[in-house]
Amino acid sequence: MKLLKSALALLTACAVLAGCSSDSESGSPLVSTAKNLSSAMLKKRSAGAAAPVTRADLAKLNVPVIKGELKSGNSTIYLVPIARNGAVDTWSTSDDLTISFRDGVMLTTRGFGPDIMQAVVPSRAQLASGGGSHRRSYFYLDGADKMHRFDYDCSVSVIGGETITVVGRQHSTRHVAETCRGGGREFTNEYWFEGGNFIRKSKELLVPEWGYLELARVIDNG
Repeated sequence: MKLLKSALALLTACAVLAGCSSDSESGSPLVSTAKNLSSAMLKKRSAGAAAPVTRADLAKLNVPVIKGELKSGNSTIYLVPIARNGAVDTWSTSDDLTISFRDGVMLTTRGFGPDIMQAVVPSRAQLASGGGSHRRSYFYLDGADKMHRFDYDCSVSVIGGETITVVGRQHSTRHVAETCRGGGREFTNEYWFEGGNFIRKSKELLVPEWGYLELARVIDNG
């Protein structure tokens, strides 16, 4: 109960938790309360000037947190883990936008509008190796619920060491690029690996028309 009250106090005082959700502990009252309150606070803060969300704010929620930014729409979301199925982890915002990752690499999305329904993606080890080539495929639904597949030939290269800042904390990383070409299209996903093969941050294609989602692990453990 004390922890639940702390989360209540935090979310009442804090300004824009742009989508903290959770169900990482199925049925947890703290998770449900955090989800509902963060959604309410988002509505309040979007009406006026908002103070930035801090690492301390997010840590007090006591769940792992990913910060996401849709670069083309200049929008920010926060996600927490809600399910695991084998090597696939699903994370959600308070308004039920979800992203699933296989071994840390974005696999599917739901709720964004144009969504990645399925994907064939490289493993984290392939990307962390800093070299080699692979095939990547995306499956999207059109307005008539018809599935379309897009295939790309991709290569991996190392950009170099880089210190990045994620919500007020610096991380020493190795910056890796995944360049993909196919069907007259070209895009580059980027990954920042910390401590070997942990993906601290990534910039991954959502849909060509919308551009990239930038995803950063802010809180690793609740």
